[in-house]
Amino acid sequence: MNPRALAAWSVSAITIALASGNPVYRVLVLLCAINVLVALRRPDVSLRGLTIALVVAGLIATTVTTLASHTGHHAFLVLPAGIPVLGGPLTIEAAFFGVSTGLGIAAAVLAAAPLSLVLMPNSLVDALPSALARTGAAIGTALNLIPGIARSAGEIRDAQRMRGWRPRRIREWPDLAVPVVLTALEGSITLAEAMEARGYGSGTRTHYSDMVWRRADVAVCVVAPAAALAFVLLRVTGAIVDWYPFPDVSVPPISALGATCCLALAIPALVWRR
Repeated sequence: MNPRALAAWSVSAITIALASGNPVYRVLVLLCAINVLVALRRPDVSLRGLTIALVVAGLIATTVTTLASHTGHHAFLVLPAGIPVLGGPLTIEAAFFGVSTGLGIAAAVLAAAPLSLVLMPNSLVDALPSALARTGAAIGTALNLIPGIARSAGEIRDAQRMRGWRPRRIREWPDLAVPVVLTALEGSITLAEAMEARGYGSGTRTHYSDMVWRRADVAVCVVAPAAALAFVLLRVTGAIVDWYPFPDVSVPPISALGATCCLALAIPALVWRR
């Protein structure tokens, strides 16, 4: 697949996910992004860590919105008014709004996830213009930073457990954190030495391979941005109505055209997998 086509798809999906607060459209974008990740992710990639992070982020968004927003007519719990910020009624409407916010975060993150879970870092760097060669190298390094630290932490944790380490108290966690930090620093130094040995920054950038546009890539690069543009135009003209649960929860309005724009984001899983 062409990295630039996948990047265009990610930008289009993020645009649709954030252009409206309607949870129905966000769920559709979320499902399309999950479909793309499951169908196209690299064999060595696991979605477990990303799933846990998104669930935690969604719970935090729901909890914070429920506790901080006291708008709505249907209260399920009333906290003492003397509690700063949190004091007052906790409403069902605020909880629903928090869920919608969490869905927007999850949809946007999953829309951007294929750039690191489907593409190889060198492909993403090659997709950038030559003027952004140094920026591309920084982006490629950053995309590998968190997975690399996660793998290192898992290996060090297993080694420590084999030596009898058991994390019973918080003050015992430095036994894991210190080796992880030192390993990350050693990896950074090794990467810098490798880049210097290969002449990084001493001349024009070379490419691993030529970037080819196939019919499937062109289809994705045309359909996804067109769907995002159509969705934004429908939102601006009022054909797609936004949704707010205040002051009373109501069923989110659904537009057939808006749903079609969201479902058009499933095209990468169809054409590239085939």
